[in-house]
Amino acid sequence: MSPIAFNKDAFTPEEARPTAIAVARWLEADKFKVEPERALDGAPYRTTLLARSAGLDFLVEAQGSPSFSPGLKELATWLLVERKYAQLYIAVETTEETVLSGRMLDEMKKHGCGLLLVTADEIEVAFEARNGALIVTHEPTLKFGHCKREVKEAMTRFNHGERKAGLRDMCELVEREINTLARKLARKGWIDRAETIVEGMDFSDKINILASPGRYTSGRPPLVSEKLKTDLHSFRGARNLVDHPVASRREEIKRERQFPERMMMGPRLIAELVPLQRKVR
Repeated sequence: MSPIAFNKDAFTPEEARPTAIAVARWLEADKFKVEPERALDGAPYRTTLLARSAGLDFLVEAQGSPSFSPGLKELATWLLVERKYAQLYIAVETTEETVLSGRMLDEMKKHGCGLLLVTADEIEVAFEARNGALIVTHEPTLKFGHCKREVKEAMTRFNHGERKAGLRDMCELVEREINTLARKLARKGWIDRAETIVEGMDFSDKINILASPGRYTSGRPPLVSEKLKTDLHSFRGARNLVDHPVASRREEIKRERQFPERMMMGPRLIAELVPLQRKVR
């Protein structure tokens, strides 16, 4: 692995080049192809590094003195508006003299720009950049009842760069509402299982019992349809996406491509589960 080189016409300041080289090596270790001072096609600004892997464009502005310039703001906005499968980061070396103002950090987060902190020993992702291609919205006609605030918070976390955390929140919300429905059915005698038994079941078994005609008492039809059962089992796979570690950033990128579909499915499932709970009296 050879370090990137800056030619005599390079615009990257001398004090920022060691940071750029460190980030380039970090990205190359994760199988990114890294090029210095190359603009993304059509982009309004050229960053210090352009790295590519698994279809993701990773743009890094290495700096000696931290600054979220108008050019970077324009680039960040362009990436989101164009829904590019890309992430923009500022990289700075952290020393005793490094000053990162709260105002600058707030502006970066507002525009979806991430931050890399570079030391002699490691590179830390202080906060993730947003990715325009991964931003999701739910169908505006959906109603979430008592889950409205939590659905909104999970979507906000996801869309502001905390993709894994946002999807995990959505998984936990769907699992909680399934558990609530199953316990209520058992408590009211709608199914032939005690509430304590239902509480001890895993997520998969709860889905199955809620959709099983043979488990409902007094000839009641299952509240959970076969289609909803299939969708809930499909959504269960989202847990594997957020709970199982991956070996590299490249693998993480490949996995994140599956996040939006699951993140959009979650609110729809919540919107179906909440009314079902109201039917149990």
